[in-house]
Amino acid sequence: MRMAAVCAGSHVRLPTAPRRAYAARHGGRMGTHRSTGRPQLSEPTYRLAFLVDGDILKVQVSGDVDAQPVRLAYLGEIVAIAQARNCRKVLMIDRKKGSPATPEEHGELALAFRDAASMFDRIAVVEPTAEFLPAMQHGEIHALSLDINLRIFADAGNAERWLRFGSADD
Repeated sequence: MRMAAVCAGSHVRLPTAPRRAYAARHGGRMGTHRSTGRPQLSEPTYRLAFLVDGDILKVQVSGDVDAQPVRLAYLGEIVAIAQARNCRKVLMIDRKKGSPATPEEHGELALAFRDAASMFDRIAVVEPTAEFLPAMQHGEIHALSLDINLRIFADAGNAERWLRFGSADD
């Protein structure tokens, strides 16, 4: 997928209290992790490349650090980009290295996203790493329990079809 714009992920959008608290502790910026696990403020830990295709925001997330503060940061940035461009559907392709979120972290992500979820009709997340799919499906379960219309896919084509046309169970 060729993307039209790139964000360096250095600024955190924090619409909910837990993310505001995190940003306050870290100066509102994310960076690479030191060996102590604490973020530095100089370099981003993720990259967002995005393209607007009608009412769909297509986002590719990449980076070397796959930690919960990073996930919260890029989630906030994706919400801000989608809102600024009036996109009601999001296709997020996960190209991060590392390990997937735990079930508890997926629950935290879903709760953090709950306030913004009403802005979106559908959210599709593509996880191309097959062994990560079971863990990612915990995120889908948490999202659906909060009435967030999010689905996890292994294939971008299937995800985009669902975004455009829905499915029989919608």
